[in-house]
Amino acid sequence: MLAVALIALLTAGLGCNASGTTGDGQSNQRNLLAERVDPSRMMERVEYLAGEELAGRATGSPQSAELENYLEEKLRQAGLEPVGELGLGGFRQEFQVPPDRCFLENPPPPDQAVTGANLLGKISGQTSGEMVILTANYDGLGKDAETGAIYPGADYNASGAAAILELATVISSLGEIPGKTLVFALLGGEECGGYGSRALAQSLEEAGLRDGVRILNLEGLGGGEGDYMDVWDLNYRKNRPSVEAVEESADFLGVELELGGADPGTSAGVFFMFHLAAVTLDWSWFERDEHVHFHRSSDLPETLNRDGMRKVTQVAGLAAWSLANR
Repeated sequence: MLAVALIALLTAGLGCNASGTTGDGQSNQRNLLAERVDPSRMMERVEYLAGEELAGRATGSPQSAELENYLEEKLRQAGLEPVGELGLGGFRQEFQVPPDRCFLENPPPPDQAVTGANLLGKISGQTSGEMVILTANYDGLGKDAETGAIYPGADYNASGAAAILELATVISSLGEIPGKTLVFALLGGEECGGYGSRALAQSLEEAGLRDGVRILNLEGLGGGEGDYMDVWDLNYRKNRPSVEAVEESADFLGVELELGGADPGTSAGVFFMFHLAAVTLDWSWFERDEHVHFHRSSDLPETLNRDGMRKVTQVAGLAAWSLANR
């Protein structure tokens, strides 16, 4: 079976504890996995997330509620299961956000909290107590309070959310049980102040999973004019195995990789505060002045570097599968 051969390949070729060498046939299998990433399907999802009908995806808005239902259905269609280890019976993990932190046109009274949600699904692993989690936030900045212009957020971070959905679809289609549980997490309330990542981190802490988790966070996959991707490790020794898996995957796919230390303000920073191993993957963010559309109304699907988005998604998929089978 392809999936069985893929496991043997990844355990041998990506530093797993297995014997054997990587031959041309095995390399072809790894190429097949990368080729299953469909940029057209990803762009369809980016265009939906960044479309006018979702009005900038502000947490707590009617449009966000519509989007949450969409994301939940996509996880279900991919054949994922609820993450019972975190006490979830379904795909939603709800949390509260103060109304003054949300980007709502008509916010509720200050004493009435807004409900946000993470959407999570898993592929159960062969062992318990360990997880590899792919994360990306799906929320946005809503509309400009003065001009009414929508912040589409195509690169930041519809691109990351589309990558999570794509990898859930691709990896689930292998039909094989990984060594460790793989979790696909779409985070809400991040633009408000990291509420979704904090809710996820707290639930991992309460479940006693702090030392059994590795997180690959995907943000800003399609911006910048450079021809490289970044991995930000926060100068945290606990992140070294994740960085090695990303480096090996990028090398196999011929993707130039830049290693950064201090995280440029992503969800991984919240995970770090909970002592969770978490790195951020993005495209060409080392030179910040290249990102002229960041958090602006011009962050539209047509401005994306689609090749960069594809490459980061492929590297993230191979690295996650490698970490899950080490």
